[in-house]
Amino acid sequence: ANGRSLTPEALHTLIDQAPLTAQQALDAGLVDHLAYEDELAALLDALPDDSNEETAVSDTTDKPTKPQIELLTWDKAQPLLTEKPRHRSKQFIGVISLVGNIMMGPSRESPVDLPIPFVGGATAGEQTLRRLIRQAETMDDMAALIFHVDSGGGSALASDLIGREIKRLNAKKPVLIYMGNAAASGGYYVSAHSRHIMCQSGTLTGSIGVITARVSTQGLFDKLSVNRFSLQRGRHAGLYSDAAPMTDEERRIFWDGVLEMYRQFKETVANGRHLPYDELDPICEGRVWTGRQAQAHKLVDSHGDFIDAIHKAAELAELPFGDGHVVPVVNLHSKRDGYLPPQPFAPAEELTRLLSGDRIKKLLNQPLMMIPFTWRWQ
Repeated sequence: ANGRSLTPEALHTLIDQAPLTAQQALDAGLVDHLAYEDELAALLDALPDDSNEETAVSDTTDKPTKPQIELLTWDKAQPLLTEKPRHRSKQFIGVISLVGNIMMGPSRESPVDLPIPFVGGATAGEQTLRRLIRQAETMDDMAALIFHVDSGGGSALASDLIGREIKRLNAKKPVLIYMGNAAASGGYYVSAHSRHIMCQSGTLTGSIGVITARVSTQGLFDKLSVNRFSLQRGRHAGLYSDAAPMTDEERRIFWDGVLEMYRQFKETVANGRHLPYDELDPICEGRVWTGRQAQAHKLVDSHGDFIDAIHKAAELAELPFGDGHVVPVVNLHSKRDGYLPPQPFAPAEELTRLLSGDRIKKLLNQPLMMIPFTWRWQ
């Protein structure tokens, strides 16, 4: 609405009227001109003269003079848009990305993108991320780290281990968290101990809470007339078994574990964000916030895009930036696991592994820091 000088009411009306033809979009003020590609040069050439702006195409079509504007492809235009650096910093800003559900083990990316929760997308493995963060810690030329988070959470233990590495590195070098579409629950947990948190106004974040689940398959096996027998020693030896429903005592043990992890989560937020612990419940308890709301609740520091994140990281590292000064930005990623092209026959093997429920099993019987979701079986 602001960008096109429209009132919110007018914009809502246009949304309800969509889809619009090109002419209707022009009449509504959603676009400024209608033109073919071959008319763009003449149109752009005439734009500085406001009096001819509306008739630029028709007025310049018959002119014998060649337009002063030249259209270039992006690869040819980019060098012309890039300012030649007068001073290039010897230090650089590193970038590490955490994308997908947070899990124990190495990061993985499915060869096929299945629309199934916890199964179809990429996983952010704590082993991979901890190794990358520790490698970054040893890089003397790395002045600051931008830790990009786009995750709705996952394993509480994995989140805690990654968060620990962020805290250690931040004590030596500035760590700036840049949140993508979502950085909630475990995604926020790993962010709390950074020097600065930047997000977008529409980022989903917060969800400071803990859940857990234990599946009982007793009814399923009874229907299949399958009898299972296990040898156990110890009062709570079957605590994580799916052979029978939980007893009241086992349910209490699970609940105590959730409460302890929730206390640790709030303590991490309180220490990392310098907020009073006793005043956190109104913004915690699993509540999800947009980036704008999160800033109002002091869960994030600022809004911006990735370029803003680079500027802020350079500022935190006290590096000169702009006015001819250039700071290299280096993407640090694992070459060993996760994001490599699958080998021949790997898609079939990976699909079998996914549908076997291996990832889902890893999320059961443990505290989870995950954004709220609805999961239905039919």
